[in-house]
Formats: sequence, structure tokens, C-alpha cells
Amino acid sequence: MNETQAPSARAKAARPLSDRWYSYLLVAPSLVVILFFALIPLFYAVYVAFHAADLTAGTFIGGFVGLDNFRDMLNNDLFWDAIGRTLTIAVAAVCAEMILGTALAFLVNQLRWFRGPIRALFLLPLAAAPAAVSMIWRYMYDNEFGVYNALTAGVGLPVVNWLGGARTAPLAIILFDIWQWTPFVMLIVLAGLQALPKEPFEAAELDGARFWMVLRRLTFPMLAPVMSLVFVLRAIDTFRLYDPVATMTMGGPGTATETVSYYVYRVGLKYFRMDQASAMSLLVLFAIVVFTGLALRPLMRYHAERAKRG
Repeated sequence: MNETQAPSARAKAARPLSDRWYSYLLVAPSLVVILFFALIPLFYAVYVAFHAADLTAGTFIGGFVGLDNFRDMLNNDLFWDAIGRTLTIAVAAVCAEMILGTALAFLVNQLRWFRGPIRALFLLPLAAAPAAVSMIWRYMYDNEFGVYNALTAGVGLPVVNWLGGARTAPLAIILFDIWQWTPFVMLIVLAGLQALPKEPFEAAELDGARFWMVLRRLTFPMLAPVMSLVFVLRAIDTFRLYDPVATMTMGGPGTATETVSYYVYRVGLKYFRMDQASAMSLLVLFAIVVFTGLALRPLMRYHAERAKRG
């Protein structure tokens, strides 16, 4: 190799990766995680849903049964009852979380001091493991030495069987979910409030606009994309509610708090009908995907129009 070829060879060897291959390199670890922990289990669940997979029969994967598992699922009244209970809990919890979280976000946004420490305190329920905190709440709901019955007794109210009543047990699950996830709504809405441009509000103040008019005409319309996104995220997560049900009530009393996630767990890992459990999981996944697409359509349309204007 002559002297003119040596510098070019060294330059070629030292040439950095292109932006395209560098982006592939950055995304590759996430794709591997998604492949092994999301896509492969999903495809396997689809395979099991179309086969007989009764562990009590002595073999895991049996013959091809077509749509029989889906037909049995659609005719299963217990499954649809669990869907109804899940929707009831989700609607009540998400609506309360959106209202309380938005109100707290407005209050914290008005603070001039200690805003950072207060936001850090609101992160504590999110940082705790749901199963571990649910066990603490289970003792707080106890009839004899629970905190809530001590409070009700202190004001002269009768003792409430929080986790043993068919009407109070779902309320106990809803209260726990509100406590844990209202800070999530608050933090996201607070971030949206702090990101709003100040010029429209200054102009409204100069024009003498009232507070409620500013909220209705400026604040909430500008916050709509953020609130839509956080509503969809909370709705999806609440529909998959499992941890507090498994640790506090185990679906009881009777089936009063048996959500669809807990029912799928019982069918698959207690009754050992993995084929029916897979079919139920796929139907729930399909419903969540459809709901997400419909709920996020206005948000995607908003961003598309904003990109065109920009």
C-alpha cells in the first residue's frame, strides 16, 4: 500500500455510523424487549386461543378447535358480568380522577412557594407497588382496627364492612384507585398548564375577561389534547385493574369486585383453561385497541391540522 492509499484507508476505518444506522442501533434494544415480552406472548396467545389447552386433561396444547373458544366466551355470562363490573369501576374511578386531578393541578399551578416539594409528595402513591400498598389498604379497611372505621366511629357513624359488603367492596376498590392515580392526572395536567403560552391569557386579562370565561374559552380548549391523552391512558389502565382486587378482595364478596382481568386469571390459572383465558384476553385487547383508536382520533386530527398550519 502506497502513502496515498494509507490516509484514505484510515479515514474509511474511522468514519462514524450514518444517522440511519445509528438510529437503528438506538432502537434495537427496545425492539428486542418488545419482541420477547410483547409480540411473542401475543402470537402465542393467538395460537393457544385456536387450540384446546385444558391443563386438567393431561396435555397443554391439544388439537385445533377453530372458533370454539371464542364461541364459549361469548356465551359465558360470568365473563360479561365481569366486563360490566370492570366498566362500572373504570367509569367511576376515571371520572373522579380526572375531576380531582385537574382541580389539584390548577391549585398547585397557583402556588408560588414549595411547588417542587408538593409535586414530589404527589409522586409517592405512584412510586409504591400496587400489590404492597393494597395490602396496607386492606388493613385500613378492617372492621375492627381499620383507620376508616375509626374515623366513622369518631363522628358517630356505624361501622362499615368495607370489603365484605357487595355494595361497599367495589367502592373500596374505586377509592384505592382514586388515591393512587389522581396524582398521575394532576402531574400531567400540571405539565400541560405550565406549557401553555402566556400571551393569550395576558390579552384576556387586559380585555377584562372573567375567570370562568378564560377557563371555558382558553384554558380548557388548549388543554384538551393533554386531557384527552391522560383520559385514554387512565381508562386503559383501569380496565386492566387486577392488583387491588387480588390483594384486597380476591373478587369477593362473591363476585362483587371480580374484574375482567381477575376473571381471566381465575379461568386460566385456577381452572387451567388457558385456551378460554387466551380468547378472553384477545377480545379485551381488541376492545382496548378500538377504544384507543376512537378516543385518540380527535387528538391525531388536531395534531395533523396543527402541522399543516405550521
